[in-house]
Amino acid sequence: MDDTAPPTLWVRLVADGRFRDAFIEDPLRALADAGPVTVSPEQVQALDELDRDARRDFVVKLVRDAHFHGGQARFGLWDPAWGPGQADAADDDAG
Repeated sequence: MDDTAPPTLWVRLVADGRFRDAFIEDPLRALADAGPVTVSPEQVQALDELDRDARRDFVVKLVRDAHFHGGQARFGLWDPAWGPGQADAADDDAG
């Protein structure tokens, strides 16, 4: 992979909150103002055809999944059934 290649649309949406907000409001304008981003015409068309709420839901899920999977990669599997305080209770059971 070329280290000088521009980031993909997906990377930019996850990493840049200002771009993400602008993209949800108006994807074509956000891309025009963003500088180099790797994105296919089909991706742009599909995302531009979504209404604002559907586009926001899609982008929020993308960001949430990226952070969730990144956390799993760094810290191991996580059981979403565990809530705050569950780790402390598990520690108490062990000791």
